[in-house]
Amino acid sequence: MKVELVTPQKKLFAVDADSVSFSGSNGEMTVLPGHIPMITGLKPGPLVLRREGGQEIYAVGGGVAQIDGARVAILAESAEPAGEIDVARAEKARQAAEQALRDQSFYDETFAETQAQLARATARIDIARR
Repeated sequence: MKVELVTPQKKLFAVDADSVSFSGSNGEMTVLPGHIPMITGLKPGPLVLRREGGQEIYAVGGGVAQIDGARVAILAESAEPAGEIDVARAEKARQAAEQALRDQSFYDETFAETQAQLARATARIDIARR
């Protein structure tokens, strides 16, 4: 099946794959060729692309996946290969988001975005340390 990973900045890849796994809105999901058509939200977490030569892992910062059986299009807010994650930068982002959450009220209009920033930073750190 064809798997595409696109962010607002660029297309990371469009390749043939045996399967792709990611954190969907309803939990972990693995897509194999012939999967039923669907659209699902993505949570920040790992995207694992499996091909004959092994697997590639990316940190995805949320988005949406469209699956049609022969093609999986992943439109991610952010994505980067696990080997290119700057752990020190991700740790600073995590700490900044944690501090911002301590300083904000649940009713603050930026609270949800700050939670999303924390989730993305935490996912990047976890993926880089695997």
